[in-house]
Amino acid sequence: MSPNEADHGAAEFLRILRDRHLDILFQPIVHLATGKTVGCEALVRGPAGSPLRTAPELLRYAYRSDRVIEFDWAARAAACQAALAAHLPEDQLLFLNVEPMALGTDCPPDLWPDIEKGFARFRVVLEVTERSLDRDPRSLLEGIDRQRPDAAGLAIDDLGASPAALSMLPVLGADVIKLDHWVIQGGPTPQTMHIMDMAYEEAERTGATILAEGVETAADSAFARSAGAVLGQGRHLGPPAPLPATGAVAGLAFDIRSAPIADLATPFDALADRATSRANLTYLTALSRHLADEAADLTAPALSLLLVPDPRLLTAADRARLSRAAERGVVTGALGPGLPDPPAPGVRGSRVHDATLDGHWAIVTLSPGTASALLARTIPDGANEFEFGVAHDRRRVVAAARSLLRRLGTG
Repeated sequence: MSPNEADHGAAEFLRILRDRHLDILFQPIVHLATGKTVGCEALVRGPAGSPLRTAPELLRYAYRSDRVIEFDWAARAAACQAALAAHLPEDQLLFLNVEPMALGTDCPPDLWPDIEKGFARFRVVLEVTERSLDRDPRSLLEGIDRQRPDAAGLAIDDLGASPAALSMLPVLGADVIKLDHWVIQGGPTPQTMHIMDMAYEEAERTGATILAEGVETAADSAFARSAGAVLGQGRHLGPPAPLPATGAVAGLAFDIRSAPIADLATPFDALADRATSRANLTYLTALSRHLADEAADLTAPALSLLLVPDPRLLTAADRARLSRAAERGVVTGALGPGLPDPPAPGVRGSRVHDATLDGHWAIVTLSPGTASALLARTIPDGANEFEFGVAHDRRRVVAAARSLLRRLGTG
């Protein structure tokens, strides 16, 4: 692309954003067993005749101009406006794409009336794209928590497109897991089976619904059904198009819901209602070394998180292990009083000291089929003793991991 073309594209994008001139198409989302429509996804487009007609082109210039958040809200407002104008049935699901960095932001005032009306009338599912899911865990989780009360559900888009999305999947609490198109179109390869096994594990644990994207042929539809997808989306089931003016959709009211993740003040709270033990520093150090050694060969998708009550407990071996894991695509983090930020190359830390974690120690590991956490806290006047427990129950470990991720900054 020449500099003149880039400048022209940037000017065109800013004009589209200023005028709020976005078109919306809707693609049906279908219940595979019955063939009935349960809702639709709103797909943003540039105005007819614009060189920025496609969503990727619009997003590229949104990022180039640092206007992603405003563009995200403008697209959501345009989708709500189009659904309202077409009288989309209220029992249908309306999927709206959301960039992760926009989740915790405020809506521009001029867009709020359409957003408010749309969310009040429709069963809106916020579809979080896989882009940068692991860039800023704290802001991502805070944004999800902020948006959830106003939405019917949360969907994770393009599962399988990036290791980050797979790593973060357990802690996001998705109601709908959208499989990337290659998972459905590629057939039963080892890589596909790996992705499906993760989706099965999450759906079994939480009750999330699996949705197959990229259903372009009858063979894709048959494979999606055999793979256990409940919902489907793709040209074979219906191409993107404007909604009819009547909003008539011969549909099926479909409920989506998943088990909520416990919101913990500290990771140690994951041990609530179960027995704990007491140990001195020598014992816990040995136990932590054992658990760290077990996690030494982690590969993506996975989470490896460490909280120490004293910076001397984050050893050179710990730093090296976490850095090596980060190089392999594992989402890593370490925090505690006195730790630098970043605590090691490629490892997320926290610039803000959280006094509620003083005296706490945690080693948390999450990967497909594996969950472990050592959770401990000092006992006041306990002669350097700790109350502790080891958890392998995935629900407890996920809740502990989420508590730590809420404290981590950008990677």
